[in-house]
Amino acid sequence: MSPASTAVRLADPVSTLAAVAAAAAAVMVLAVGDSVLPAGTSNDYTPVITAVLAVLAATGLQRSGSRRTAWAIGAGAGLVLGSVRYIVPVDASSETLAVVGFVAAATTGVLLGAAAAGAGGSARGPGARGAGAGAAFLTAAAVGAVVPVAVMRWTVPQWLLVLALVTLVGAAITARPGMRVQRLDPRVSVIAVVAAGVLTLGYRLLADLVTSQAAETAVRMWLVVVVALLAIVIAAEITARLLPPGNDRFVLAATGAVAAGYPIVVELWAGAPRWVLLVTVGAVLVGVRLARYFPSPLAGFAVAMVVSVAAVWFPEEIGEGIPLVVRAALVAAGTGLALAASLPGSASIAALGLALPVPAAAVIGAVWVLPADPRWIVLALAATVGACAWQVR
Repeated sequence: MSPASTAVRLADPVSTLAAVAAAAAAVMVLAVGDSVLPAGTSNDYTPVITAVLAVLAATGLQRSGSRRTAWAIGAGAGLVLGSVRYIVPVDASSETLAVVGFVAAATTGVLLGAAAAGAGGSARGPGARGAGAGAAFLTAAAVGAVVPVAVMRWTVPQWLLVLALVTLVGAAITARPGMRVQRLDPRVSVIAVVAAGVLTLGYRLLADLVTSQAAETAVRMWLVVVVALLAIVIAAEITARLLPPGNDRFVLAATGAVAAGYPIVVELWAGAPRWVLLVTVGAVLVGVRLARYFPSPLAGFAVAMVVSVAAVWFPEEIGEGIPLVVRAALVAAGTGLALAASLPGSASIAALGLALPVPAAAVIGAVWVLPADPRWIVLALAATVGACAWQVR
């Protein structure tokens, strides 16, 4: 068999793996950046840079039209992220570390945009990038919580970056000359860029507002919580209404997935064996696969949220009676189904939707830790999920 025919046979599976690994690595770095970067590089506003650069990168690569170019640029971004810890001196100044943090945020955005664009030209690519991002979001807190501070070589995020780099290089090499990304829609791209900046900045401000209510009266605190949760749903709905059919559900689905999955994220973060995390990742893949035969985001959200609400309202019967691995698998499969059943047609919107869960989690997390009865908090999250699910049904 000739090398050319071998490359053709490998192109689709390698690009699918690259989509999974690249999206997972980008979301993981965005979620637990200090575990792959020098201490002191984190900034609350770097998600804005990541989101905007992700959309711009996806838009530029759509204009280029070449999947090989998308994978090659993604490989370059992966190489930068994998090398930054080893090239920044230990005694670097705070100014240097701040610059490194912004560069890493921009590079993460490029990696996510490349994954969105490169995966958009194949049948399995969009689901693969959604699966990678969803799995990384659910497990990032648990992975980042056990990463050491001083010695970072070959931690989980590091090997994930290596895996992303290898698969991206493989996808660039095996991509056939005729393999193209989706055509660019300038109007959609402009909306995506503006939404990326407005939504991520708005999430940061809402998170700060909710956090400031911890010492306020219960009435004032709950009023702010309701306003904050309504704001993230309304913002996603406005974005959806500005987009043409085929692109209008994904931002809402991503918002609902954050609210539906956050309670299990907290449980996994509190301490879960590695094999439970692996099952969670596998369940996301199952949910994404199921969406090909049963494309119902409403059903996925219903499963995920019912499990989350039941575990909080019935801590002994459900929270302790049903093993964590079972509940995590159900939530992961449900959110994976919801996301995969709402995939957009544009790589720009895919990049936007995949960049939003981590900054949106700042708002959900601020609500979760307020000094209030957790049963009412989880019901507030359920209402948020319900509003999103109804719009993407």
